[in-house]
Amino acid sequence: MKKCPYCGKEYPDEALVCAVDETELPSDIPKEASDQTPERKTLVIRIFPNHELAEIAAAKLKAHGIESWVDCDDCAGMYPSLTVAEGARLKVWEEDEFIANAVLEANPTPEENKKIEVEAVLAPPPPAEAKVQLAWGPLMVAFVLGVLVSLLWQWRQEQVPVTHYSYTPDGKCSDAWIYRGRHLVEHLEDRNLDGKWDYWAHYESGQVVRAEYDNNFDGKPDEFWTMRPDGADTLEKDTDFNGVPDVFFTYKYRILKTVEVRPNGSKFATKREYYKNGVLAEVWRGGDSNGNFREVVKYDPFLNPISTNAPSELPPLTPVSK
Repeated sequence: MKKCPYCGKEYPDEALVCAVDETELPSDIPKEASDQTPERKTLVIRIFPNHELAEIAAAKLKAHGIESWVDCDDCAGMYPSLTVAEGARLKVWEEDEFIANAVLEANPTPEENKKIEVEAVLAPPPPAEAKVQLAWGPLMVAFVLGVLVSLLWQWRQEQVPVTHYSYTPDGKCSDAWIYRGRHLVEHLEDRNLDGKWDYWAHYESGQVVRAEYDNNFDGKPDEFWTMRPDGADTLEKDTDFNGVPDVFFTYKYRILKTVEVRPNGSKFATKREYYKNGVLAEVWRGGDSNGNFREVVKYDPFLNPISTNAPSELPPLTPVSK
């Protein structure tokens, strides 16, 4: 029975307020005690050498309706070596300790084994492992994109020309070197320092393959060199500076071999010179449109004529007396 502390009237235990003065009736159970609930505790009942064995034992307890947890420091199975120190710990509620130990120590029936195996198969894989497997895709994409960006940057560097200049002590520009990437592709020179280029050299793989000269400094090339890897170089010269080559030279390993005169680029040569070891050996003169020459003169190493196929008007040489 409850009693009103103001008027003293008694009420049954379930009453909360006095009907006379509306005073709150005291409770027989302390308020602090009614608000407290018993705390449930967990404890470790088994320690296994690896995560897999602990999961099998947990599945066995689950098959018998016992709640359990696997406490392990191997990052959800990603790093098994971390379990060597402390192992994988199997925990249950404190009040389930006795029945859990009994289940683990008992030999399961075939039906229980089958149920445990089915639950293990149907259990989803740890989320951390799934993330690691899926991370290979983004990593490969990032790698490929990195390679493509690197190749694109390198190609861009090869396409953009960079020019370096050289100046005389009085500040006049005398040379220019043009690079693409790290390769020299062209060299320009102003030989008379008039502010105009009069020499152009073109490079491939670090070697000169073409060169042009402006020998009368009118801004137009009149001498054209072509260099070949086999040493068979050629030279064309515009001797009258009308824009058309007239004299054609051939070289072998930088040694002069032939000279042919074809005025204004004609198909027919009016004169030919043949050289041996860089020294004039024969001269063919008077060429016509049929490819014939009126005179062929041969020379000794000292450039003295030694024979000709045409009558000579010069008197015979007088031998020198000893």
